[in-house]
Amino acid sequence: MLKLISQRLAESAVSLVVVTLLVFALLAVAGGDALTALSNDPLASEATIEEMRQVYGLDQPLLARYWRWLSGAARGDLGESFFYRTSVASLVVPRLMKTITLGLIALSFAWTSSLALGLFAARRPGGGLDRLCELVVTLTASTPRIVAALALLALASGTSLATAGSAALPAFALSIPLVALFLAQTREGVGEALKEDFVRTARAKGLSERAILLKHALRPSLTPLVTIFGYSLGSVMSGSVIVETVLNWPGLGSLSVNAVRSRDVPLLMGVVLMTAMAVFIGNLIADVLLSVSDPRLRETSARAV
Repeated sequence: MLKLISQRLAESAVSLVVVTLLVFALLAVAGGDALTALSNDPLASEATIEEMRQVYGLDQPLLARYWRWLSGAARGDLGESFFYRTSVASLVVPRLMKTITLGLIALSFAWTSSLALGLFAARRPGGGLDRLCELVVTLTASTPRIVAALALLALASGTSLATAGSAALPAFALSIPLVALFLAQTREGVGEALKEDFVRTARAKGLSERAILLKHALRPSLTPLVTIFGYSLGSVMSGSVIVETVLNWPGLGSLSVNAVRSRDVPLLMGVVLMTAMAVFIGNLIADVLLSVSDPRLRETSARAV
């Protein structure tokens, strides 16, 4: 297990460097920076703007600027935000906790509701509940998060749920695509498990359907769900940009929008770094849980390492 974790951490470190370098390069190619807007200000002279570029290191080559940022990030220094005039870490860390809280609520809701519906729907394939689950999967899979967020905002307008600081609406909007994913996997996994020989043996022994579902059919179905649960963190982090902006949730998503609008490169790089780290940690947790739940995968990973 330690070898697996060490390998995943090493892979994540390399991936972080690649991701941040690509984002840094794309921002440079896009042109402009936080000081570009000052060029249109008659009170700011060209000499002043050039001096500020030198102070912030914006006159240096791309790789030199990236190395300066990366070496600082390795020491825990993410730099200073051009727009907010404060350290990037003091802005990003509290917002990251807000986004993680929102994501965990969304994942928990999607997991529990999909597991409950999928378990009972798999008992009677083609029944009323099973057809309802098919409809839910179709609707949730085909509804963009921005549409869901706007619809929820309209429905909850004037209620306490629509007030700033309430996590109910943004968490529900984030969970909608996850419900489709988890519910479809639960129905398929439990349905396949109920066809196995060990389930027929359990029925022959006179066990109740409840016991068969919870003790025999559920466990083999959890392995892919655990994997999807961990890997869904990336979807939650990317979807939070739209949901947080529409529903006024003070997380990383809305902060990244402000960073892009103000061309605040240090702030945007801090958001990218924290988001990528959160996704890699989620993937690592999924790998560890998967190895714990399935000893065969743990042995395979150990041999591969």
